[in-house]
Amino acid sequence: MKQAPIYVQITGISEIKGNLMIAIFEAEEGFGNDEYALQKIVHPVRKKIESIELNELVRGKNYAIAVYHDANNNLRMDKNFLGIPTEKYGFSNNARNTFGLPSFESASFTYGNYAKLLIEIK
Repeated sequence: MKQAPIYVQITGISEIKGNLMIAIFEAEEGFGNDEYALQKIVHPVRKKIESIELNELVRGKNYAIAVYHDANNNLRMDKNFLGIPTEKYGFSNNARNTFGLPSFESASFTYGNYAKLLIEIK
């Protein structure tokens, strides 16, 4: 039986160029590191609000999503000389941390409890 999809709506896009780089994680270990992502999606930016359908996840399981706008198409998150990201990024639940990544727990959601998730990139 096919799972009901969840739609991830991404706002905060200021330039119509490049791609949204989306990574889905299922555990705290490796959260934020694409090498540990369960799924990676490259979604072309065509408008200032993008929507992505996800339907390959397990109902009742917790996941977290990280996304950044790779405006220059170099396939990586650009950072300044201090290591601070210079491209817009965000997480499910709009989780943020003053320094570094938010926790998996603060960004996680249970698949099947939502029809739509909103993520604002900043």
